[in-house]
Amino acid sequence: MTVQYIIGIDGGGTKTLGRIKNLATGETFECRSGASSLTNDFRSACATITQLIDCLLEKGQCQASDIAVVMGLAGGGDKNQADALKNHLAYSFAALEIVNDAKTSLYGANLGEPVAIVALGTGSVGATLDNELREHYVGGWGFHIGDEGGGAKLGQMAVKSLLKELDLYQAPSSLLGKYLNQQLGPNKKAVQQWLRQAKPFDFARLTKKVFELAGQCDTARNVIEQHVKHVEELIALTRNGKSLPLVLMGGLSPPTLPYLNPKVIGQPQSPKGSSLDGACLIAEHMLLNMPDRINMPKKTDTQSTGEAKQKLLSHLNSMVTEERHPNTMQLDLMSTAQILTTINDNDKDVPNAIAACIPSITQAVDKIVDAFRHGGRLVYIGAGTSGRLGILDAVECPPTFSVSSEQVVGIIAGGNNAIFKAVEGAEDNPTIGVQDLQNISFNQNDVLVGIAASGRTPYVIGALDYATSIGASTVSVCCNPNAAIAEHAEINICPVVGPEVLTGSTRLKAGTAQKLVLNMLTTASMIRSGKSYENLMVDVNASNEKLYARAIRIVMQATGCDSNTAERALNQCGQKAKLAILHILTDVSPELCQQSLDENNGFLRHALTSLGSNQQM
Repeated sequence: MTVQYIIGIDGGGTKTLGRIKNLATGETFECRSGASSLTNDFRSACATITQLIDCLLEKGQCQASDIAVVMGLAGGGDKNQADALKNHLAYSFAALEIVNDAKTSLYGANLGEPVAIVALGTGSVGATLDNELREHYVGGWGFHIGDEGGGAKLGQMAVKSLLKELDLYQAPSSLLGKYLNQQLGPNKKAVQQWLRQAKPFDFARLTKKVFELAGQCDTARNVIEQHVKHVEELIALTRNGKSLPLVLMGGLSPPTLPYLNPKVIGQPQSPKGSSLDGACLIAEHMLLNMPDRINMPKKTDTQSTGEAKQKLLSHLNSMVTEERHPNTMQLDLMSTAQILTTINDNDKDVPNAIAACIPSITQAVDKIVDAFRHGGRLVYIGAGTSGRLGILDAVECPPTFSVSSEQVVGIIAGGNNAIFKAVEGAEDNPTIGVQDLQNISFNQNDVLVGIAASGRTPYVIGALDYATSIGASTVSVCCNPNAAIAEHAEINICPVVGPEVLTGSTRLKAGTAQKLVLNMLTTASMIRSGKSYENLMVDVNASNEKLYARAIRIVMQATGCDSNTAERALNQCGQKAKLAILHILTDVSPELCQQSLDENNGFLRHALTSLGSNQQM
């Protein structure tokens, strides 16, 4: 088939642009989407690029097999990342090349003619295209080790200025510091939480305000001066004595340019084209090295899609959760009350289905408790509703049991964006599941729980296989007997809830069953790890007014004391309910009580016995 179209894509830490061009007519269409940095967030990048390609194919009214594609992406120069993206993309393009966005910027800056460029975006990089059209790159090492002159690094310097003010004065003292304090949080704990979660884009978005305040705030001006020094050093390193025209590119270039010293850098010229132009130019050059017709034996998109659909239909036809419920065939004719009664009646099947799984749930809890004892983590992984349920259970553990947010982790196919909006196709690639585990340094001490109502999700199966390969314990949670996922996990938990009231809507009974199972896994594991006394959650984290009041009540219930005594003990014990209870019941100092809890691995009953014996002696 003759290649009739090209697609160019330019993606970075902030936005992604795409263009499709009909080579015969010259007609072009463009689409825009969110961030697609392979380095910063691979999962979200895959979802963004897939969405963008679908938009371009729809506008161009063509098939993937008619198109040569060049993508210039942040992190695209990493072969492993590029190959993983190629494996993820479900398109049969005539040709596909994934390169670093610096290369596409280089070719776009002077439309393929010799040039030196410095690109200042979320990150930074310098590059030259010499008279022999040889490429040379400097910088671009990434946010954590380099990227001086980029927006993320500028934002990081601004945040460091705030931290210095907090250390010196316990409060922000500059206009910039006060602004940043509003953005990051009102106290040290909130700022630390922001820093733990912040990604390069989060730092980069602060730069606009730094420039705005530079004229009236010495701190902001000092940050800008340091930023300018970094940019001038990058320009000198890029040029390396060559007399090539200089082009500054990227969203941070316009506000930076007025601060640069013309005597140091000369007079930059305006770019003749963009990074997107460069991607399209490289795609056209790529066609010069291709035959007029693509003779490689490959399936057309229609064939590939058809076979995939037939395989999926075969799976669905064998699943209990996908069967039609014989008692709800007239669902669309029911009144509101009848619909709700029917749903409620069916929900009653769930506890009985879970009761049959108690033996396998017991095995899983024992594995998790052992993992916690040896410093391991419980990691949930799933797609769609299953992934969201895992995240929901994980995020409730820190406030309920005062554990680190790293001890119970939830991962969803498609990344954080998929929590709020379905990311189509994210669940179909097992390689991405492996990548997501590697991104959190999953290891043999951890326990992986793969959640999939259908029991066939490739993303989850790929993750389970990887966990098994490195010696970690694995558990599957599904709602279909004889599901494929059971063959990939050490322990299989399968509450068979039967057909859904609304056929195939597994967020109903299947979702409820999964949530109840996850509740059991974490609650029982935490109790077995010393996180309760009697039936009280004595390790509650009193991090807000409601939880503080709950902690007071728990201390009162455990000791029989009044509220004033409970609150006084909590304040003496650093808001730790368990420690306050032990202090009240034994009348031993908080320091010795904490020592006893540590010696007894956090079990309050054991510590009470220990201190009681000591007192008797």
